[in-house]
Amino acid sequence: MSEIRVENIIGETGTDAVKFTKGINVTGIVTATNVSIGSSVTATSFFGSGAGLSGVSAGKLLQVVQTTKTDTASNNTASGAKWNPTSPKCSITPSNASNKILVQATIPVAIAQDQHNIYLTVLKDGSTMFIGDADGAMQRTTVGTFNYNNYRFEFLHFNYLDTAGGTSAIEYSLQLSHDSGSSSTIYMNRTEATDNSDDRHRGAANIILTEIQA
Repeated sequence: MSEIRVENIIGETGTDAVKFTKGINVTGIVTATNVSIGSSVTATSFFGSGAGLSGVSAGKLLQVVQTTKTDTASNNTASGAKWNPTSPKCSITPSNASNKILVQATIPVAIAQDQHNIYLTVLKDGSTMFIGDADGAMQRTTVGTFNYNNYRFEFLHFNYLDTAGGTSAIEYSLQLSHDSGSSSTIYMNRTEATDNSDDRHRGAANIILTEIQA
């Protein structure tokens, strides 16, 4: 087997990339400062079927936007009713209707009712986007948490890979509810107890949207 040893290989002009029109097989480790993979390339064709990444596309991150809320909010909400806070809300304008939007939310919450839960659903332009299947009269939501201690709050987290569905601006917002059986106050970014003490806490909420090329 022949062997060629060189220190550098450069393109014809000295600045362009070297082209391997028939492909290239490499045994060993490839080290690169930057790697650009075309949108039609899959991990299988780039790394080979033995890489264990068969069928994974080489989609790239196009944009990331975030909205935060650091002040507090509360709402006296009937059991089974929904509270749609005015913030945080986050908007993104996709570049392609087929692109994916990774929606992430973290919300500190508390409730003024012993032995009950708080539930979170993220809305897409005001409509529910990822909830449980219908089953009789049971409420449909996404995630929930058990919370009662007037000196602490809990966190509701949301992660969902949505399809853009258009190229107009999309607004993602929050919907909260509880199951206390009667009206009760839901708190965001704060504990129920609000006296000025160093063992009471304030939290911060956010929504992060990441556009991923399809």
